[in-house]
Amino acid sequence: MKRTRNTRLLTVASFVLLLTMPSIALALENKKQQIFLEHAETLSFDERISADFQLLQGDVRFRHDSARLFCDSAHFYPENNSLHAFGNVHMEQGDSLFLYGAWMFYEGNKRLVKVRENVRLENRDKVTLFTDSLNYDRVQQIGYFFEGGLLVDGTNELSADFGQYNTVTKMANFQDFVRLQHPQFVMTSDQLLYNTTTEVAYVITPAEIVSDSAYIYAVNGWYNTQSEASMLYQRSYVVNQRRRLTADTLDYNRLLGIGKGYGNVVIEDSVQQITLTGQHGYSEELTGFAQLVGRPLLTEHSSTDTLYLHADTLETSKDSIYNQVRALHNVRFYRFDFQGLADSLFYTTQDSVLHLYGAPILWSEQQQLTGKYMQMYTKNNQPERLYVDQAAMVITKEADSLYNQSSGKNLTAYIDSGEVRRVLIDGNAETVYLPRDDDQTLMGLNRLEGSSIVMDRNDGKIERMVVWPQPKGTFYPMEKIEPTARFLKNFIWWEALRPTSPIDVFRRSAERQ
Repeated sequence: MKRTRNTRLLTVASFVLLLTMPSIALALENKKQQIFLEHAETLSFDERISADFQLLQGDVRFRHDSARLFCDSAHFYPENNSLHAFGNVHMEQGDSLFLYGAWMFYEGNKRLVKVRENVRLENRDKVTLFTDSLNYDRVQQIGYFFEGGLLVDGTNELSADFGQYNTVTKMANFQDFVRLQHPQFVMTSDQLLYNTTTEVAYVITPAEIVSDSAYIYAVNGWYNTQSEASMLYQRSYVVNQRRRLTADTLDYNRLLGIGKGYGNVVIEDSVQQITLTGQHGYSEELTGFAQLVGRPLLTEHSSTDTLYLHADTLETSKDSIYNQVRALHNVRFYRFDFQGLADSLFYTTQDSVLHLYGAPILWSEQQQLTGKYMQMYTKNNQPERLYVDQAAMVITKEADSLYNQSSGKNLTAYIDSGEVRRVLIDGNAETVYLPRDDDQTLMGLNRLEGSSIVMDRNDGKIERMVVWPQPKGTFYPMEKIEPTARFLKNFIWWEALRPTSPIDVFRRSAERQ
């Protein structure tokens, strides 16, 4: 029976212990959470204020779990587990967090610190937050300021009216009149996230980044203040001394001066007075090189008539003096006074010559010029002279199935005010010419050949033609024109390929036989 009784007693005791364990654990936890006074030179009471009130003075030191608090004097409320600290207030949390201020209120149960006047929060990674009003949540390990704050790390100074700083994640969230001061630039915004470890700023609301070399308008994205690499979204753009680069997504490095755009890219060049658009773009500020692919378009607006140029790839560049433009493959261009197509195109301001490769075709009014290679000499961005090398031919439509035609080895056309005034053809020159009488009625067809031909034109009509030396020819009255006499060898009227509007430059030309 004794054994049984003892067993019962043991069983009951164990049951009571199990019931009371949560309360004991809570009591132990509360005891662990209690603020401990470690030292004070004097301690006094003032029952008129509170029976639990303790007035501490002289080298006051408290401890609360992993935190220690130092001050000149304090009002300590053990019952509420809180205190007010005054004079040279200094709190340390482990070896990573240091908090200073003129005075402090600390709620131990909530682990909430409220520090005021000349507040300084220092983190182990050499990050310091300055403010006059800071609330620090020791549970979340986040400091909040609401009367202006300045965060300083090794490189940057970040300020705002309101903000918070997480001492664990090292993330700062600053709002209202945010300013990030870097030795090489200044970033401003209404809200900014900043990682003090990586020194990367995350753009939440539109931000402006201003430096001596560039202006950046960032709608959304991130900017690494160490490497100055950035990834910006939502039509952000960069402006430097000569260009503005805009894109749906912009990969930009200010130190390298290199920008890569993805989606609806626009490059505006104020020096060359051109605008480049496309789906993918690349720009180098140092060399002036830019490249556009994905339905690229160059718009040149230096003159009254705008030029629209399309190719598979468009490139521009600039050396120390001269600007250059390259258009590679399937070139088509349109201007009100002339249009054309080619395989490739090259232009440089060094000699103001436009080079057209790959059997180019040019149109001006009712006139068509073809050849294997062309050089257009310009002045003040206007055509002045055109040289056609090999298989040169100029055609003007006169009536249905009737064309003025001239061909030869080489051709030189002189242009004034957008109109061809004189044409010189050298080498195996041939012409089919349809003269008119005073009433502008077609008289017949003149077919001539010689070594060279000179044609003077006015208002799109031939006023004078000279064939030399020893020209050979045949005249056919209108009613007796032989079908074989109507066209020169290799005649093709390419009107169906002619660009008819700015948007028509994107039309893919059919293969030419």
